[in-house]
Amino acid sequence: AGWPWLLCEPTVAGPLPIQPTATGATTRAAHPSPTGTPVVLAMPTGPCALDEITVTPTVPAAVAGGRVDLVLQLTGIKPACTFTVSKDTIVAKVTSGNDRIWSSQDCPDAITRSSVVVRSGAPTDVTVSWSGRRSDQQCSRAADWALPGYSHLTAAVIGSEPNDIQFKLDHPPRAVITKTAHPRTKKGTGTVCGGDNAAGSC
Repeated sequence: AGWPWLLCEPTVAGPLPIQPTATGATTRAAHPSPTGTPVVLAMPTGPCALDEITVTPTVPAAVAGGRVDLVLQLTGIKPACTFTVSKDTIVAKVTSGNDRIWSSQDCPDAITRSSVVVRSGAPTDVTVSWSGRRSDQQCSRAADWALPGYSHLTAAVIGSEPNDIQFKLDHPPRAVITKTAHPRTKKGTGTVCGGDNAAGSC
């Protein structure tokens, strides 16, 4: 009964929270623009409906053989609303062609429950740490590493249309092995004239 298509512990980064005023009212949080001018962000007016949120997946960097940060950018159709990120509201998978490499359906506990504010004017980022390994129904920690190459990250809020992005899982850098040079010494411990190496003519 899972989703036919399709993340390790997420951390959430988004616009500044709403701050209460001294009178108990709320004000809109100011967020600096690229030009330095404060941008006023809308206050949440209530919970978001699942079909009002769009997920845009991104992968800033990916190297095989280690953890990969999968960044899901959430935007809504309302100026601002609250949304609960959890295994019951977000699904994601990593594929390569017909090969299903990793899925949050296999590892549902990888998505930690958290509350965020979703806005129409600025995306809210949810960063999920993928182990870089393949997944199975047991979410085994001993699964094989995903191989280098091009893959797709697909994600969505349940009830909304999925979006995907192609990314490249790069080869890990080659280890550089350095060899310490040891000077060679001739047999014996003396000089040419004297000691073990003394010549007969000395």
